[in-house]
Amino acid sequence: MNNPGEPSNISFTGGGDASFLLRWRGRQEGPYSAELIQQKLSVNEIGMLHEILHHGRWITIRDYIAEREATLRAQRQAQEEQERREREDTERQARELETHQRAAALAEEKRRNDLLEASLHERQSGERGRSTTTLPIKSHRGGLILTYALIGLFVCFPFSIGAWSMGSDDLREMDAGLMDPGGRSLTSSGRSVGMLGTILWIGGILIYFLSGVFS
Repeated sequence: MNNPGEPSNISFTGGGDASFLLRWRGRQEGPYSAELIQQKLSVNEIGMLHEILHHGRWITIRDYIAEREATLRAQRQAQEEQERREREDTERQARELETHQRAAALAEEKRRNDLLEASLHERQSGERGRSTTTLPIKSHRGGLILTYALIGLFVCFPFSIGAWSMGSDDLREMDAGLMDPGGRSLTSSGRSVGMLGTILWIGGILIYFLSGVFS
């Protein structure tokens, strides 16, 4: 019943518990299991041109094996394609997760830097505010200095020296922003009168001594 020239070493599989009816030149046999058909092929009891009933139609064993190999090949390709897509999806999700984590890390670092910068700015502003508010702003002594200068000019010589010295010190503090500049006019006048009084007293004392020496 074999067919000379037909290869008999091709694997015949049916999958599961499938069984097949065989037909050769109108004579029907079986049903046979796929394993039994494979054995018959191996010992050349049947050939590749024998027909089997598959899905309601008679086809040769050779065509059945070709169709089954094509089906299995398509299934393998579909499985490989699915595995490739799943692998690509996994890699894409991993990249997206990494990108998200990197963006979150950068956002957290920026937030910390902003907080640190805001804290530093606030501390510097507080220090500037404290340094500004703690500067000693003294009240001017313009009226007192002018009074001392007038007393020194007409009554007592040491008051003139005191008015001169106090006026010079206070004008320096006003220039430095440490004293109320509203009394600059009185302070300047008091210092000038103090200077005049000092000069007049010294001149008068010198004239008095010189007149005693030459008399």
